[in-house]
Amino acid sequence: MTISKAQAAKAFGAAFFLHTRRQNTFVNMMTGAAPKSAKKDKNHGKNQTEKGAPIVMINDLESQAGDTVEMDLFHDLTGRPTMGDKLIDGRTEDLSKTVFELSIDQGRKPVTSGGKMEQKRTKHNLLSTAKVLLGNYYNDLQDERCLYHLAGARGSFQGDGIITPLSNDEEFGEIMVNPVMAPTYDRHLFGGDATSFETIDPADIMTLDKVDDLALILEEQANPIKHVSFEADQMANESPFYILFVTPRQWRDIRKDATDKKINELQAAAMRRGQGFNHSVFKGDVMMWRNILIRQYRKPVRFYAGDTVNISQNNNAATESQVTAGTDIDRAILLGGQSLANAYGGSESGHHFSMVTEKTDMGNNRQTAIVWMDGCKKVRFKNKSGRMNDYGTMVIDTAVTLQ
Repeated sequence: MTISKAQAAKAFGAAFFLHTRRQNTFVNMMTGAAPKSAKKDKNHGKNQTEKGAPIVMINDLESQAGDTVEMDLFHDLTGRPTMGDKLIDGRTEDLSKTVFELSIDQGRKPVTSGGKMEQKRTKHNLLSTAKVLLGNYYNDLQDERCLYHLAGARGSFQGDGIITPLSNDEEFGEIMVNPVMAPTYDRHLFGGDATSFETIDPADIMTLDKVDDLALILEEQANPIKHVSFEADQMANESPFYILFVTPRQWRDIRKDATDKKINELQAAAMRRGQGFNHSVFKGDVMMWRNILIRQYRKPVRFYAGDTVNISQNNNAATESQVTAGTDIDRAILLGGQSLANAYGGSESGHHFSMVTEKTDMGNNRQTAIVWMDGCKKVRFKNKSGRMNDYGTMVIDTAVTLQ
C-alpha cells in the first residue's frame, strides 16, 4: 500500500501528539479533558461543569476555523428560596455567567538533520533522532509556558536548558501567545510576616506554618478554589486535595524548618493518600500537609533583589502596578481544579502537529521542522459582585538564600 505525502504527514501528526502526551511532563501530569456541558454532581445533586484536573485541555478549534476559544463560568445560585404560599413572581433568579477567552497561534521549530557524509559518520539515524529531540523540545517549551502563565510571571532565573526568554525580550509575548497576568490580590500570599511583595525580607522563608496558613485560607475563602479531582481518584470528594509546587530552595527551607520525624509523617501521609490511585503526581519525593500535596518544580520562578515585578492591586479589576523586590524571592504555585486552559487547533496535517522534511543544498542536506497550533492561559473569572480572581491557582512568594 502506497502512502501519499499528505497521508504520511497526517499520520505523523497524530503519532507525535500521542508521543508528547505520554511523557511524564508537568503539563501532562496536570491535564484533564475540558467540560463540554453541565453535568450532575453525583454527591450533591447539582449541575456543574467541573472537571477537576488543574490543566484543562480544549480541542474545540481542532475541527473548526478560528484562533480563539471561549470558556463560560455559570455562577452558583445564591438567592433566597420562596417559602409557603408566598408569591414567586418577581423572585426569579437569572442565570449569571462570565466568559474567559484565550488565543492560539502557530509555532515552529526547524533542525538540520544532517548531510550525506554526516550520516555516514554515525550509526544513528539522524532523521529519527531529530524527531525525538523535537518532541522533547516541545514538551520543555510547553511546560515552561504553562508554568509561567500559572505563576503570573516569568521571573529572572535563566538556567541552562530554559527555552523561554525573559519578559523584556521582544519575542517573549509572541512565544507566550496569551498575556501573562499577575496573580490577583486575593490569590497572592507572602512568606513570614510580610503583607506585600515589597515588604518580603530575608527572614520570610517557606515554612510549614505558611502552608498551614494557606490551608486555612482555602477552607475559609469566600470564592473558594475547587480542589483537584482526577477521574481515577475515588477519594476526590471524601479526601479533597490541592497541589503546591515549590522550588528546590523553598523545599530545602521546609525541610530545615521541620524535624525529621515530621518530614517522615508528611511523606507517609502523601503515600497513604496516593494508595489505590496510580497517578504520577504522588510519585517521587512528595509530602502532604493539611490536604495540600507538596512537590517540587525544577525551573524556579525567581525574582532577584532589585527586580521590578508586576503585582495586582486590591481592586475588582485586578489592575497591575509595579513594585521592587527587596530580597531574592522564589514563587510557589498552588493548583486546584481548572487552573489553566490549554487549547489546541488543527495544523495542516489535520492534527495538533505536523512535520515537514525538505532537502536543501542541492539535495545534500535535510531540514526537518515541526509545526504546532496551541495556546495556554491562566483561567480567571469575575464573581457575581464583579471582582476578578484567578479561578484555580494561588501563589506564595517567599525569601530564599542563594548561597
